[in-house]
Amino acid sequence: MLKKTLFVSLAALALSTPAMAIEMPEDATVTFENESTAYPSYKFNQIMEAYGIELMPEYAGMVPKTYAKVGDGEAVFNDDNIAYPPTYYHNIFTAYGLELLPENAREILEVPSYARVVGDEVIFGDSVSIAYDGWAWQNILSAYTLIDSDGDGVPDIRDDCPNTPKGVQVNERGCWEYDTGLLFDFDKYDIKPEYFSVLDDTKRIFDLNPGLKLTVEGHTDSIGAETYNQGLSERRANSVMNYLIQNVGIDPASLDSVGYGETQPAYPNDTAEGRARNRRAQFTSNMQ
Repeated sequence: MLKKTLFVSLAALALSTPAMAIEMPEDATVTFENESTAYPSYKFNQIMEAYGIELMPEYAGMVPKTYAKVGDGEAVFNDDNIAYPPTYYHNIFTAYGLELLPENAREILEVPSYARVVGDEVIFGDSVSIAYDGWAWQNILSAYTLIDSDGDGVPDIRDDCPNTPKGVQVNERGCWEYDTGLLFDFDKYDIKPEYFSVLDDTKRIFDLNPGLKLTVEGHTDSIGAETYNQGLSERRANSVMNYLIQNVGIDPASLDSVGYGETQPAYPNDTAEGRARNRRAQFTSNMQ
């Protein structure tokens, strides 16, 4: 059961974590109503998506059950008009990857019934359900930010690869995969020529990040025996690492490789497309 009053201490986080302000596009087709309104969650979600954020299925458990549930691996919304207490709204926004920092609540937020700041703590309203009007919602959301600790443009809540180095391109999960990713054909570990330029660009990344240590991760889909896939994933990782050493000129001391077999799928293995995207190599990194 949710507490009536939620205290959030974020002063230290605010000093160290990059954040991105969220804004409603001027040409958005779905917006808040001018009058105070209790929204069905499917429409509230549409408005959130208009802000450029989405509720990942794995975080649907953070929201009230009357707002969303998980079905067939996706967040499922309803068409019931429901207003929530501010504490519930905040849990919903947190599940979308948003955070309300004390300085933003103090300087931007003009809806005292939603939250106020006492010291360095954000104190949310009591347990009374409130249906806000469009102005109030826009003001409330303008005070929220998306937390992006490594500055790669992917909010922390859906970033599977934190601490990506400067200058890299990441996919929608925040992993260093250069757009469509470094993928392999079925049961193969040789690097396709279309990815040579991707790997050649690694030299630029090392130049931008002195002291960078890079681990090459190899992965497979779920077809075949687990023991065979484990070895295949290791061969994929070693293939990429050897290319970086022999063709790009990366210091071997800055590289390592590991294979995860089929144990860490990035996409469901129940479709051909998902399996193809799981036959991948990706990079994780840390700084000295």
